[in-house]
Amino acid sequence: MGRGTKPMLVEVSHLTKTYRAPDGSDAVEVLHDLDLRVDAGETVAILGPSGCGKSTLLNIIGALDQADSGEIRVAGQDLGKLDDTGLAKFRNETVGFVFQLHHLLPQCSILENVLVPSLALPKGDGKKREIRARELLEAVGLGHRVNHRPGQLSGGERQRAAVARALINQPKLLLADEPTGALDRVNATKLADLLLDMNRAHGLPVIMVTHAVDLARRMNRVLELADGRLFEYRP
Repeated sequence: MGRGTKPMLVEVSHLTKTYRAPDGSDAVEVLHDLDLRVDAGETVAILGPSGCGKSTLLNIIGALDQADSGEIRVAGQDLGKLDDTGLAKFRNETVGFVFQLHHLLPQCSILENVLVPSLALPKGDGKKREIRARELLEAVGLGHRVNHRPGQLSGGERQRAAVARALINQPKLLLADEPTGALDRVNATKLADLLLDMNRAHGLPVIMVTHAVDLARRMNRVLELADGRLFEYRP
């Protein structure tokens, strides 16, 4: 069952992840018997010190990494039962990613960068996809920058372009890994406003990893990762 009246979108059960050191020293268990439930439309922040496993958890939910054990279901899909083709389709269509570094292609325009994830979709109406990309860039305040390259944009603008790119394939879940970590306070606030606006306008669920407590508190729910498990955050 979900936490509220909305259907459950993410269900993680008994998740464990261990990293084995290449030098043969003791293995490090970063996630231990971890559970997580996220309802449709919910925004969740995950706090915790560097190296505690926050990004690892996000990567496992987004099928960029694999757990040692446990079950991960996202939008009705059991990730443990998907083959490589299914996982690639899941990454491209079900989830959108925003990272601390924008990872925009420097040789491409902002419009072309936003369209990159759509290139893996089945052939369709390219004009409709371009219209959607332009609408997204307008929504994130970059409608006047579509033909600029990343090097011509500020750090905040590049990160907003990365959000538009993450949304081009209409994902069911947005995963944000320290999305404001490389931004100053003003631009970090603007980016947080943008993510929350997208959630309110489209019901887009967001799971965000962050070090910023003030940013985390703007989400519906704040969790803390400690000793490999998630707990309700208590300041």
